[in-house]
Amino acid sequence: MKSARGAAENHLDSINAQDIDAYLASVKFPFTYQNYNGVSITVETPETYTSQFPMPWEIIKRTEPNWSHTDLVQLEEVARSKSSVAYKLVGRRINADGSAEPDFQAIWIAVNPKSNDMFTQEIQAGLAGQFSPSFRR
Repeated sequence: MKSARGAAENHLDSINAQDIDAYLASVKFPFTYQNYNGVSITVETPETYTSQFPMPWEIIKRTEPNWSHTDLVQLEEVARSKSSVAYKLVGRRINADGSAEPDFQAIWIAVNPKSNDMFTQEIQAGLAGQFSPSFRR
């Protein structure tokens, strides 16, 4: 991944495309997320994910059956370390008829344990904070 911000954008794009392969490629395993009930879930492998857990778009459609896609309203860097960047994400779910649900907020953490690629160089140089924190995809 060329940038932490790009990792977050690719993750959302894969959910919007409902593309299992792209989605799994956008996740670093073991992968931990917090479900709608506030329970933290850790998934060890892609195989475990596909065999035991619903994909994000399936979860979204359970509560919002007319969901079409999610717009990224804001992606603001809130913390960083040598191997990760944490973002406050504000999204807006768009229904098939074009109407929008209320904005939601989440924390998204881009993690990269490799030390020799552009992503890590970006983190080490502190460049992620120079991106505009608000845009619409």
